[in-house]
Amino acid sequence: MWKSKKPEEEKETYVTQKEEQPMSAFEERKPLEPRFETKNPTREEVINIGKSVFIKGELTGDEDLTIEGRVEGKIELKDHNLIIGPNGKINAEINAKSVTVIGSVVGNISASEMVEIKSSGTVMGDIKSSRISIADGAHFKGSVDMQKGTDTSKKFELPKPEAAKVSSDQSTMQKVQVK
Repeated sequence: MWKSKKPEEEKETYVTQKEEQPMSAFEERKPLEPRFETKNPTREEVINIGKSVFIKGELTGDEDLTIEGRVEGKIELKDHNLIIGPNGKINAEINAKSVTVIGSVVGNISASEMVEIKSSGTVMGDIKSSRISIADGAHFKGSVDMQKGTDTSKKFELPKPEAAKVSSDQSTMQKVQVK
């Protein structure tokens, strides 16, 4: 009878409060240390140029690029991919690793790997690449120069032709009659 406490009442909780010091209105604050996010080297970043952006001049970069706006001049992305989005309107010379056209391009395209024109894409200019893909419904006017790729692992060798043997022996020759 002396211990008639319920088990719920037996538990006591303790809350510790941190002692707060009064803050002065003129207290000197320490500057925050700048935090730099480390980039994952395996993840490639893609830069987007929006559909309201217009660039006139030379566009170069060391990242993959998606263009939804307008560009006039020259685009140089030697070791990176370029995507011309559905709203992209390009009037430029293009040099990139691979180019995918969903919008429209007026100008020559040079790609070290591949040029791909999707069904809604339009290209009016010459293409120089080791591979090309043109989807049904795409529009292309120009010439294509298919160059050998620089990747030697994908090469294959054709069998070497042998010299034909000619025999003057008439016993091995057959007579054919033509009517």
